[in-house]
Amino acid sequence: MQERLPIDSRDYMLAFELRSIDDCPPDFELPSSMAGFDAGLFLPRGDRDWLGQPLYPPRILLLKGGWLHIVSHPSTGDLPRRCAIEQIASVESGQMLLKGWLRFTGSGFDCTVGYNTLGFRSVFRFMGSVRNELLRGTIPLAAPLPLEPGLDIKFANALALELDSGEAVLLRAFQPPGEAVSRSWLLSRHRHTAGDLLALTGRRLLWITDRTRGFHSPYGSIASYAPLDAVRGIAPKSSRGGPSLQVDLSGGSAWQIPCTPASPWDCHRLADEFAAAIETQKRGYGAGRTELRR
Repeated sequence: MQERLPIDSRDYMLAFELRSIDDCPPDFELPSSMAGFDAGLFLPRGDRDWLGQPLYPPRILLLKGGWLHIVSHPSTGDLPRRCAIEQIASVESGQMLLKGWLRFTGSGFDCTVGYNTLGFRSVFRFMGSVRNELLRGTIPLAAPLPLEPGLDIKFANALALELDSGEAVLLRAFQPPGEAVSRSWLLSRHRHTAGDLLALTGRRLLWITDRTRGFHSPYGSIASYAPLDAVRGIAPKSSRGGPSLQVDLSGGSAWQIPCTPASPWDCHRLADEFAAAIETQKRGYGAGRTELRR
């Protein structure tokens, strides 16, 4: 009888959800203390670079007892990482064609994991469990914003995908993608500018953009959100690159949202409106949440 080869999850190609420790690839050799987790996700390795090396290793993400655990394949030698859910200040989810990634930032914690977007359904369901835990105890306190035209189809779909059942937008600002023209001598140069949507719900502050590495990306978007009690402030900023809206978050992280040359945004007014609305929401549900952020 032919001997069966040991399982090597580095050969797996698809992401899948984990419902018990028995679902985890055995070559990860997770300790028994990880059994009984609330939600789990396996992410296969990335494509190979020009040297033939995977861009990132297989990983397991587990949600258990108010902690997020991220475990890389043992072959990397990396120690498992973990972060208390209430210390996560921002969650980023990006999809650019087949390239997807998740980023978690908080006090003393900044971790990005990549995945192929063919596994998006499994990732989406797992991230719903993370979001429910992270935003637990928040209650919408204001009337939702009536639906109105203004968003293009790309941003409207991205927003609809992000919103949970019963979650409504209370305040929003949108600067659509556009085109900027710069002139040098007799030549003019056209370049596409990215769009940005900033939205406040009763549970979180949400930023959706199609800007990656400073440039407009027509084939993807990035959605970031922060629990309202992680938002430390929002203010206009000026720099050599032009005006922007800066959202300061707990743990020292921040969002920097550029205002494009043709932007309809008045950054000072927007900062005041969002800051006031966020404080109103915080006062209403703050007593129902334990303040553990630093």
